[in-house]
Amino acid sequence: MSPPPLDPRLDRVVRLGRALSLATLVVVVLLVTSGLGIWLRPALVEQMVVPRLGLAGHQVSLDGASLCAGLVISAVPLGILAYGLLQVRQIFRDFGRGELISQMLAHRLERFGAAVAVQGLISPFAGAALSVALTLGNPPGERALAVSLSSHDVVAVIVGLLIIGVGAVMREAARIAEENASFV
Repeated sequence: MSPPPLDPRLDRVVRLGRALSLATLVVVVLLVTSGLGIWLRPALVEQMVVPRLGLAGHQVSLDGASLCAGLVISAVPLGILAYGLLQVRQIFRDFGRGELISQMLAHRLERFGAAVAVQGLISPFAGAALSVALTLGNPPGERALAVSLSSHDVVAVIVGLLIIGVGAVMREAARIAEENASFV
């Protein structure tokens, strides 16, 4: 016996969830491989990372030690980003199974929000650490510590906290839905 047909509105959500789950996985793989792969090509570091850190015009050391340190430092925010996006992927997979409100879905949403907020919080520290790593090989007096706080970092923290709040509301909605379902 085949399962009953889905409500057309739910069917669209299921199809969209499945497609977005796959798309999110592709994005995670591309972001992590390109984010870490930059450190394998000194020319890319000089072209893409150095100006973003505010070190344009400063001498940077792009030897093996500084590139290795840059890769390790960059792996932390990239790991947090990947974790958050994998939570989003799981949310889309839940949608792809027709699950729209649940305790687990709320928990995943809260974890994604936490990843976004932590990403915003550590971004200035990661940038400062990268600036030190890229100038540590310079002679004394030519080393740099570049610290920057972007409005993007502040917005990321706020958006992350908002997402955590939405997850908490969804958790309560799921609890109420489970409670109501037990009465029927």
